[in-house]
Amino acid sequence: MKKRDDYSQYSKAMLGRIKTKSGIAFLIAMVLVLVLIIRVIFINIADGEEYSRIVLNHQAYSSRTIASKRGSILDRNGTVLAYSKKVYNLIIDPYVINSDDKKKEATVNAVNEYFGVDKKEIEDVLSNQKDSRYRKIKTDLEESVVNGFKDKTKDNKDIDGVWFEDDYKRVYPFGTLAADVIGFYNKNNGGELGLEKKYDSYLTGTDGLAYTYVDDSMERTENLKAAVDGNNIVTTLDYGAQNIIDKYIAKYNEAKPSPNTGAILMNPNTGEVLAMSSYPFFDLNNPRDLKAVYTDEQIAAMSEEEKAQNLAKLWRNYCVSDVYEPGSPFKSITVAGGLEEGVVHDGDQFFCGGSLSIGGYTINCWRHIYGGHGQIFLDEALGDSCNVAMMEIAANLGTDNMIKYQSLFGFGSKTGIDLPSEERGILQNPKSMSETDLATNSFGQNFDVTMIQMAAAYCSLVNGGTYYQPHIVKSVENEKGEKIKSIAPVSVRKTVTESTSVIIRRILKEAVEQYGVKYVKVDGYSVGGKTGTAQKLPRSDKKWLISVAAFAPAENPQYVLYVVIDEPAGTTGTSGSGMDVQELTHDMLSELLPYLGVPKDNTATNTEKENTNSNTEGGIDVPEGTHLETEASTEE
Repeated sequence: MKKRDDYSQYSKAMLGRIKTKSGIAFLIAMVLVLVLIIRVIFINIADGEEYSRIVLNHQAYSSRTIASKRGSILDRNGTVLAYSKKVYNLIIDPYVINSDDKKKEATVNAVNEYFGVDKKEIEDVLSNQKDSRYRKIKTDLEESVVNGFKDKTKDNKDIDGVWFEDDYKRVYPFGTLAADVIGFYNKNNGGELGLEKKYDSYLTGTDGLAYTYVDDSMERTENLKAAVDGNNIVTTLDYGAQNIIDKYIAKYNEAKPSPNTGAILMNPNTGEVLAMSSYPFFDLNNPRDLKAVYTDEQIAAMSEEEKAQNLAKLWRNYCVSDVYEPGSPFKSITVAGGLEEGVVHDGDQFFCGGSLSIGGYTINCWRHIYGGHGQIFLDEALGDSCNVAMMEIAANLGTDNMIKYQSLFGFGSKTGIDLPSEERGILQNPKSMSETDLATNSFGQNFDVTMIQMAAAYCSLVNGGTYYQPHIVKSVENEKGEKIKSIAPVSVRKTVTESTSVIIRRILKEAVEQYGVKYVKVDGYSVGGKTGTAQKLPRSDKKWLISVAAFAPAENPQYVLYVVIDEPAGTTGTSGSGMDVQELTHDMLSELLPYLGVPKDNTATNTEKENTNSNTEGGIDVPEGTHLETEASTEE
């Protein structure tokens, strides 16, 4: 009995201890649960929104970018020069296609047959990205192609997991027209050239986003953030004028290819650029095609680096990015500076014996082979391009005033035109400028300019003396046509007085009617202008650059046309090849002036072209290899 009682007491004791431990364990568990609940409540209060977002993101079903539409580029009259065309991307959903073998076979076959996508390419995507909901396999599909596929497959229920995404393709309807100015765009790099690059931030829109996810109620929810389209750029360009200029440049270079031919048409009273053309041309719809300049054999022989260099050269806008010595058109600036400073007057006379000895060097006038011009008035000195008279005016002006007027007319600094990659040109340092340098500067040697600088300078010279900043965009408009930015003409400074401008206009009109610029003359219209044939560096290469700066109507200029042919085929500097640029300018003006609505001048008379002696302006008789070898020029 005692043993049984002892066991009973032992059992009760053990049971008590077990109950005590269970109670403690239960209490601990309750405390932990309570702590966990408090923690969850705290997290929900403090970070609940963030955790919900993370959870919902993990539940996301799909997302896709909605492409924005890039803004258009238009001419001044609304003609579209560049626009974004709606196209479609072919998208497949590997997750859906892989869900059924029958669907997979039918879908792969349909995509292969209709779009020409290789079956192996599709199957590799399906195999390597089984759970993907989005895979782009073809781009830039036309709407007609997409609709054709939909019509053909609409009754085949086994074709699944294929859909089409909206996108845009950049289109240039006129191909090569104003290619360097308009520039081009690609999806990877954005605007790469011209206005497409300069105004990229305005043209580029903001992509939208569409995404679908399963929310915390297990409901499928779709959200959409709409795309914002880019703005449109309205330019100062005139499609008709640009087309005329491009046409004649192309025609000239078909017969006589040149490394560069450029032309700029401006309104001298606003600084607006109506046309800007730079040859060689390239197709904006296929800008990396070198076949416009090189043969297939030449292209095949190029390294990738050489191809890149040749493309950069092809894309370079000669009108703003290349510098050269301007030659005789600069003589008008020399005379204008002389008139302003009072060192020369309308009606003054000069004596040209064919050359001058300056700084120990003999510097020729183009008529030195005929004994010079003899006694001439200022009108003939500029109109018939006398170097001797220009050198005398420059000597009286002095170095400081020469640099002053070069700077006033915008040489040596960027014009600020709204195009990328503008060069500033090079002026000589006045502190180191010798009397020989001053003399050669007077007729456009020993300093470098750009075409846009010369065009803007002539605008100021003939418009009464106001220098306008050249520009090529009039306004920026949103997709509703509302202006968000207007670009008004900017008057930068005065260059010369109205009286000086009047004299220059009269003399340059006489140059066309009586002197060496007469091949520019257009029957029925009053035109003024100045020609030049400048020998390039190094002089020993015997290469030339020929140019014409013209304006019309001569008494009240509304348009300035500046044309340059770099290294015209066959020129020797004494062959009369300066005729090429005069005839090219004449052909352009003959069509431009009626198109632009310029009234005919009743005082203008019809004249037939006459043979004239070829001539050379400039040319310094110095031994080969001296420092002045780089200063000699031959001009017509």
